[in-house]
Amino acid sequence: MKKQTKINQWGVCTTPKVVRSDSMSTKPQKEIENKANKVSYPQDWVAYNQAQTQEKILFLELLYELTSQVPKQKYKGNGRPLADLGEMIFSCCLKTYLDFSSRRSESDLQLARQLGYVDHVPHFNTILKYLNKPPLAQILKELVTLSALPLKQVEENFTVDASGFSTSMFARWYNVRTGQSSKRLFKKAHLFSGVKTNIITSAEVTDGFTHDSLMFPNLLRDTAKYFDIKEVSADMGYSSRELLGLVSDIGAIPFIPFKKGTTLKSKGFLIWNAMYHYFKDHKEDFMKHYHLRSNAESVFSMMKRKQGEYLRTKNDIAQVNEILCKCLVHNICVLIQEMFELGIKIDFSEVMPQGFMCKTEL
Repeated sequence: MKKQTKINQWGVCTTPKVVRSDSMSTKPQKEIENKANKVSYPQDWVAYNQAQTQEKILFLELLYELTSQVPKQKYKGNGRPLADLGEMIFSCCLKTYLDFSSRRSESDLQLARQLGYVDHVPHFNTILKYLNKPPLAQILKELVTLSALPLKQVEENFTVDASGFSTSMFARWYNVRTGQSSKRLFKKAHLFSGVKTNIITSAEVTDGFTHDSLMFPNLLRDTAKYFDIKEVSADMGYSSRELLGLVSDIGAIPFIPFKKGTTLKSKGFLIWNAMYHYFKDHKEDFMKHYHLRSNAESVFSMMKRKQGEYLRTKNDIAQVNEILCKCLVHNICVLIQEMFELGIKIDFSEVMPQGFMCKTEL
């Protein structure tokens, strides 16, 4: 009996392959041309493989260096001394990176102690207690910005967007058709990020129903302190005279498309009129700049795939801090990738501005 040979999914077989010519293709010619003209983004596989295989080791090292920049809290002599704030942030971020519960993170913290990254392993309830401290949010925001500063010379074009993270909490809603029903609540992360490396430069966290545009001024201001912004791209949700004016005031160009029915009335914001004409007369070029906004989606995709889109904590304060921990973890992972792709040197003490993180009391 003749042995039957099968072609597997990679095309490996012991018989000659049959090459199909274009004339034999059953696909329309237009589809073939579209595929030929499709823009591809090649991956530096050598750098990618090195970053991924060494990520966890380098993550511990960079997280330790970053949290070491947090000043020690002063002991006031009343009661038991507080835990070291830098070590507590290290523990919270390691838990977030692993996407484990605080209990399951204990063994990894034991390993971190053996490697010298922490002096003491906190009780799992202590980790949750610190996540529930309101002042921790401001410290984490500053650490997110500090973690982006090694890429200050790389990023000059930025984008802004918001996305939700689901929680275990429910709220009661009234549905006219079905009567009362419950709906899962969520928190919204508002992020300003670079379009080249997807590094987060500033972050704000609100409830799920806060409009995206309300957080734009804070995000823009915090990024402009340390980065030279040339362009800002965003979707129509940020299209307003005031927001375009803010971008223009710092010397950057806003690439934000205009809504239907938009008028030319500038109402004192000259950038509105100028960008409206550019949008109408040079739409193709305008959209090339605007589509850099797609990188904002990549940022949220990276965060949710690695650290999860579900929040483990149960109350508002802890959920805000958990999302900010996700942002910080994301930035460290981006830095590890760029260490191999761009060959950058990471030293947070060199890029740390004078007077940065001077207020760290909880």
